[in-house]
Amino acid sequence: MERTVILLEAGSASLKTYLPSCQEVRRIVFVQGQGVSESIDFDGKDETCDHLLLLIDREPVGTLRIRKTEEGTKLERIAILPSFRKQGLGELMVRCALSMVSGPLYIHAQVRSMGFYERLGFIVQDPSVFFEADIPHKTMIWPHGQGEQPCNIIRPS
Repeated sequence: MERTVILLEAGSASLKTYLPSCQEVRRIVFVQGQGVSESIDFDGKDETCDHLLLLIDREPVGTLRIRKTEEGTKLERIAILPSFRKQGLGELMVRCALSMVSGPLYIHAQVRSMGFYERLGFIVQDPSVFFEADIPHKTMIWPHGQGEQPCNIIRPS
């Protein structure tokens, strides 16, 4: 099983090439799997964000979006296809992202996924629950600084 993590930088030709694969993973996980409206998931910000795309044997199975905000860097749209879960791939994707960003970093974690992020080292910033796409979330922060790169990340031109 060959794993490949690709960094797709905002505005790059590689983003234009691979963004449909990222979006298809998100469509399966969020739109079909969780009932999130396409208009919420596909919010028009993809072209201005960096993305990670995980390929297993050249097939897209996971994605993550890295977006700069006024509060810092936000990891979002973290998705692994259902048939590839429980293999450490979500952790791999998050650790790859943590190795590429510095400064304030946060996520809006679905409440049901908070244990996953806590095991990685995120902490709850505010105990208040808020709703995005009718799904309960909490804001979590990464207080540990830049992480170590867990694998080779390909940066296509």
